[in-house]
Order: sequence, then C-alpha cells, then structure tokens
Amino acid sequence: MDTSSATTPPPVVAKASTPYTRFQDTLKRVIGKIDMNDAERAFFMEPQHIHKKDIAVQLDNGTTQMLPAFRVQFNNARGPYKGGIRFHPEADEAEVKALAALMSIKTAVVNIPFGGAKGGVQVDPKKLSKSELQKVARAYVQAFVDHVGEDIDCPAPDVNTNPIIMAWMRDEYEKITHTFSPAVITGKPLSFGGSLGRDTATARGGFFILEEMIERAALDPDELKVAIQGFGNAGMSMAHFLHNSGYTVVAVSDSQGGIYSPDGIDPVRIEKYKRKTGAVAGEYCEGSVCDIQRMKIDGVEHITNEQLLELPCDILIPAALDNVITSENAAKIKAKYILELANGPTTPEADAILDRRGVSIIPDVLANAGGVTVSYFEWSQGRSGEQWTAEKVDRELKRVILDGYKSVRREARREEMTYREAAFSVGIKRMLDAMRARGWV
Repeated sequence: MDTSSATTPPPVVAKASTPYTRFQDTLKRVIGKIDMNDAERAFFMEPQHIHKKDIAVQLDNGTTQMLPAFRVQFNNARGPYKGGIRFHPEADEAEVKALAALMSIKTAVVNIPFGGAKGGVQVDPKKLSKSELQKVARAYVQAFVDHVGEDIDCPAPDVNTNPIIMAWMRDEYEKITHTFSPAVITGKPLSFGGSLGRDTATARGGFFILEEMIERAALDPDELKVAIQGFGNAGMSMAHFLHNSGYTVVAVSDSQGGIYSPDGIDPVRIEKYKRKTGAVAGEYCEGSVCDIQRMKIDGVEHITNEQLLELPCDILIPAALDNVITSENAAKIKAKYILELANGPTTPEADAILDRRGVSIIPDVLANAGGVTVSYFEWSQGRSGEQWTAEKVDRELKRVILDGYKSVRREARREEMTYREAAFSVGIKRMLDAMRARGWV
C-alpha cells in the first residue's frame, strides 16, 4: 500500500510578496530598534480603517459597471488623514494599504500636521470617456463622503487622476454636504482653489534633497550622469531641473521603453516628441520600429525600462512603477545614488544588496514628499482664504523638505541605519509621540 501521503509533509508554499508585506518587512526591522511596548508595535502593523465599496457607474452604452473602490486610513495621530486616489486596474486592497502606510511615514518625516491614507478604484481610465471618468470620480465621493472632510481625511491626485478629477470630487462633496469646502481635497486647478507649484512639487522636493546630498559629498553636477525611469509629470519635471542645473541626463523612459545617449539628451526635445507622438522615443521610433541609422548618427540607443536601471550612471531616479529594483537586478545597478520619486520601487531584498554595495538610497517616503508638502500648503491656503506666491511655495517647500532630509540623515548616522530605516524611524517616533500624548497607547 502507498503510504507516502502519510509520511511525506506537504510542500512549503512561500507566501507571496505584496506591497503591504514589503512595507511590513521594513517596519518590523525598524520598530525592533525603538523603545516601545507590544501594544504600541501592534498599532503600527495594520491600518486604523479600511473602507471598501463597489461603486456603480453607468457607461455611455447604457450598461452599468461595478468597480471595487477603497479608502484606507492608516494613522491620524498627527492630523487629518492625507493621501491620493488612484484609478488603476491593479489598485487592490494590498496596494492601497501599503500606500496609506507609507503616506503616514511620509507626512511625519517632513513634519507636516497630517496622517496617512490612500484611495483607489480598480478601473482602467484609458478605456473610459470623459463623462464616464467624471461619473467614477463623483461615485467615489458618494461612496466615501462620510469618511472625508478637511478635518477628517483630505484626498489628492495620484496615478491616473489629475486636477480636473479633484475639481469634480470637491464639487460632488460640496453638493452632498451643502458646504463650501476648498480644503477638503488638494491638487485642484488653480481656478478652483489649487496652489501654485503643485504640478512640479514632487520633483522639486526631490531635486532639493539631491542638490543637498551632492553638495555634502563635494561632487560637481557637471560631472554627474543621471538616468530617469519614468517620464510622467515627476520624471519629466526632474529631467528639466537636472538639465538646467548642469547634470547630464543620459536616459529617460516611459511605458514603451526609452532612449539612452552617454553624451546626454535634451529633456525639452524629448518632451516635445513625447507630447507629439506619445512616446519618449517618438523622435526615432514608431511603435517597435526605429530608425537605427538616424539613432546612430545622433548617438542614441533605444532601450527597455529594465535596461535603463542597469546603465552606467551616477544617479538613478526610478519615477514610474513600484517593485522595479529587485534581488534579480540589484547587483547589476551601477549608480552610486538612487533617488526614489516613485512609490515603492525597491524591494527589501534589493535594499539589502544595494546597502552592502555602498549605494546610497534616498527612499520614497522622503524623496517624493514634496507633493504632499505642497498639498499641505494648498490645504492651509484653502482654510485661510490666502493665495501664496510661487516664490513663497518654493521657499517653504525647500525649508520643509530639507529639514526632513537633515532629520533622516542625523538618525541614520546616530543609529547606524540606512536612509530608509532612518526615515521610518523618524516617522514612527513622531507618530508614537503623538499617540502617547493622546493616550491611545
């Protein structure tokens, strides 16, 4: 008789990594080094609230589509929940939870009076008409209106959402609540309560940190080469800031691939063709067909997003997707500095490899905090009725973001941590102080 089933243990199935488990990996590493009790540690492991609803949207063809929607509120010890809303087919609960958790760390790191939250709708907005997109935006507010408000939870734009969508959301909120609420949502158009400087804030904050870091290292921008993965709003703005300050941008990419020139490329020219053709390689390629001869004359190569990460450069800026720097490619990365404009681009396994190799990583919770910082300025302006000048926004952004960088740098040196661990440590300690003051723990 076959007795193998009785004597052989079942195979061990590895638990799949998710954005939230990757967040928890870093969190557990850091809170083990902080003086806190078990109840306090447990408080950081899960969000305070997870709101889930299926929203019904009537399409232009008359059919109704049900879309999963989320609003995850992680921690509000330091102020109202704050975080973007993304429209994306893969915006599931695990992803939104991770982003909400990271936002809590982020707002605490730059010491602005917000907590952290995130929202999402599982939908491909590229398949929707403008009227359908507006219905999704308004349906989202209808679903979660009881959980948002300028003193409760203030949404903002994220992946595939923009100022127009934020305007529709604010309008819907005001219709339902019969209020005038310019501070309920940030990232709005200037004509509808937005702030100057919001469109470039993420890149601008990251650029301020990079400049400070390069100056402290006594390096010359004219001698530094930069590769940027992602040529959306943040990546495009960063390319312009770097190019105008003497850095050599050697590569940029979008979802269709990218271009590389060791002698440098002109972001203004790339943006022109990106807007004209829809691709950064549009000057040379139509789809997958490229004019190789012309590229050779201009000293340009067509590259994939994966190849961009491994190019010879001094500074690598992932500004697109999460989970792109992994244990499989970390050893091949040649950059000495990585500035994370994207959320979660580096896995914990890759972090460890890069740390051993002496690569300095400015983590997402610090590097891309310029966006939420200017969102805070917009929220403040909405509450006071004041309109800040572009100069004031830029000046205050630099002050706040560099104060955050210096706090993280001090923590990293004092506790012998990586910058990511130090950012988590600074953020958690600030949240913990607020929680203890409130008597929550």
